[in-house]
Amino acid sequence: MKGKALSRAGALAGILAGPFFLVSVGLNTWASLGYLRGLGWEFVGGEQVPWPSSLARGPYGWAQTVTFLITGLLIVLLAVALRDQLPARRASGFAFVLLALLGVALVLAAFSVDVPMLSGRSPATWHGWIHGIAFLMVIATGVLAPFTMALAVRGNASWRPIMIISVVAGALFVVFLILPWGNASFLVAILVLFGWLAVLGVRLAVHQDSQEDQQRR
Repeated sequence: MKGKALSRAGALAGILAGPFFLVSVGLNTWASLGYLRGLGWEFVGGEQVPWPSSLARGPYGWAQTVTFLITGLLIVLLAVALRDQLPARRASGFAFVLLALLGVALVLAAFSVDVPMLSGRSPATWHGWIHGIAFLMVIATGVLAPFTMALAVRGNASWRPIMIISVVAGALFVVFLILPWGNASFLVAILVLFGWLAVLGVRLAVHQDSQEDQQRR
């Protein structure tokens, strides 16, 4: 994929990853509410049922599996498109790797959650272990990727808004992860992370448009 096409595809991927994931999970949650209630799931409080992972074991499990897979691939595409746009420093390489690993983690999350995990126990199958490791990767990269991105673009005037937004997003992601609101706080943490990805996508699109304007002059 050539440079301009890759930049545009990456920008679109970053902007669409969040809405696609959230709409899909929202619709699946609504359609699978009876199944989730049977597990003891509540949006605030309730049993410690892994959500939205538990949807992969529900009546529309295929939809959640596809959602993890497509969302992960969109984030990997964003990371690849951003790689050559970031300032030339070591931190940029780490930022690219962590962002790509976030996408890879979501792809791996397509391996369905194990039945024991739905009741808070350790997984009993190989795909359950892969899913569990993928979840830990999502948390780790969700925390580290924004802060590393801030380090990568520090001191660059054109990237200054991204530096500030990345620091704020990383901090908020951590805060909402530790708040005791159950699935509600986890959802807000995910919203923050996808919002950050959308900002990266917009920055990529704006930069591409700016370059094309300069070439026309």
